[in-house]
Amino acid sequence: MTSMSFARAAAYYDATRALPEQVSDQVCTLLAAELAGRRRCLEIGVGTGRIALPLHDRGIAVLGLDLARPMLEQLVANAGGRAPFPVLVGDATRLPLATASCDAVVACHVLHLVPDWPSAIDEALRVLAPGGVLLVDFGGGIPAPWSGALSRIAAAHDVTDRRPGTSDPDELGGYLGRRAAQRALPEVSFPVTRTLATDLDNWEQQIFSWTWNYSPEQMKVVCDDIRRWALEVGRDLHEPATMQRSIRWLAYEPVAP
Repeated sequence: MTSMSFARAAAYYDATRALPEQVSDQVCTLLAAELAGRRRCLEIGVGTGRIALPLHDRGIAVLGLDLARPMLEQLVANAGGRAPFPVLVGDATRLPLATASCDAVVACHVLHLVPDWPSAIDEALRVLAPGGVLLVDFGGGIPAPWSGALSRIAAAHDVTDRRPGTSDPDELGGYLGRRAAQRALPEVSFPVTRTLATDLDNWEQQIFSWTWNYSPEQMKVVCDDIRRWALEVGRDLHEPATMQRSIRWLAYEPVAP
């Protein structure tokens, strides 16, 4: 099974994944401090440049790689029509780069999309030069007050939000073993407000990658069933709920054998 391409999401990715400007700036500051002075920083799954473009603006020597050409085309559009740094179409499990050719590898919300994520990690370690670092943000959804009920109803229709790769830092740590030391970067936290209506709209429009495993008809049936449940229990579809989201980056520094 190949890594999941985001080609179908290129047109709406930024509108649905962008961070608030202040939060984006905090994340960029955090990463730039880790990457400053490194000669080449590869971002796998660079996408539309949500991480790489601000880093480039801060003087980081970025190289971007993505499986989906339409995502890279959107990156170029976001940059004003010309790529400000080299971009490559390629798979994280087979990097078209020489061994020890990068000082850093960045993976933001990528490993959960890669069925053979151990190969992606092995490739990241292969291209890292001595003293290099792998930076990973696993991502993950923020549970809302209705999330448990939605999962139960969806599961009754054999619909789950299972991802093909890994979203578990412990799983990655176990795979790396003593090959790399793990270090947590400071968390960036901020409030996120959602409604059940918005979540259902995203499910029906199949905005997020886990829904792509199912047909539009399947997703509509699930969402209609959830709306019936909400009516029965008196859950207001449009009542907002505010949750705290935390962005957690982990640094993995290879240990010499």
